[in-house]
Amino acid sequence: MSYNYGKQFEKKFASDFLNTVPNSTLDRLYDPMGGYKFITNISDFIGFSQPSIYYLEIKSHAGNTFPFQNLKQYNKLVKKVNIPGVRAGVVLWFTSHDKVYYIPISTITKMKEDGKKSIHFEKSIQENYNIIVIPSKKKRVFLDSDYSVLTELKDGE
Repeated sequence: MSYNYGKQFEKKFASDFLNTVPNSTLDRLYDPMGGYKFITNISDFIGFSQPSIYYLEIKSHAGNTFPFQNLKQYNKLVKKVNIPGVRAGVVLWFTSHDKVYYIPISTITKMKEDGKKSIHFEKSIQENYNIIVIPSKKKRVFLDSDYSVLTELKDGE
């Protein structure tokens, strides 16, 4: 049985984002828990580093594939695609493989159009989908990750 590192990973992400993305700010949106299943935020975090605003959903997943059905925020995030200066996507940590990726919502849309139902930790990159590898260094449990690569994203990513 694998341990769920979700909330701890969110804290680690926030720390790494603020330490590696220059002149950035990051806000954690209120997490509606306790039975409010019909209330959802657009994402876990909203960040800013001039000239871009980031809508970031943070996920950790044990195993080889992350099913799209686990991304409940997809319909809200997809509305942010193609707005100049807006970056919307998922930061996904494959805990079993010590890999952290940024997947733009536009890439998930393309994968769904291609009939894909999930993101594979390796095959999805080999299939040339636009998935950004976040440079990371393994520590005891978590990884130190450099999210400055997100500043290089273009509109639609």
